[in-house]
Amino acid sequence: MKSKTAKDREIVVTRLFDAPRELVFAAFTEKKHIEQWWAPKGAETHEMDVQPGGVWRYSQPVRGDSLTPFKVEFIELDKPTRIVYDYGTDTANAPDPVRTTVTFEEEDGKTKVTLQLMFATAAERKQAVKYGAIVGAMQALETLADYLATV
Repeated sequence: MKSKTAKDREIVVTRLFDAPRELVFAAFTEKKHIEQWWAPKGAETHEMDVQPGGVWRYSQPVRGDSLTPFKVEFIELDKPTRIVYDYGTDTANAPDPVRTTVTFEEEDGKTKVTLQLMFATAAERKQAVKYGAIVGAMQALETLADYLATV
């Protein structure tokens, strides 16, 4: 059953990066950057077409050595201010993907990134939180900050 309000279906995480907006946007959309921070070691990109209607398919180790396939389907790209994509596992009978909106705002030479993850239901959000979605999003942004410091 779909929820009537968005608040009980969403997770929002924000972080300020000491990097220009164009670079931070590129870190989310260019293979040479995204493979350095998004997924853990051992991840492999199978396909990457970053445009509305395009898909990024990759596999990454999850719980041990087995690879789990993931898919990002790009809905909207408004360089360098906004990306909207659906994210989830790339398997038969996969749960509904998570609609993710990423915004990039300039703040005195730095970039404020806001991730909004919108789940199909409040129950799916609750399950994701139970399995570490908020901490995972924060850790991903921490890894991005570490990567941006080297570029």
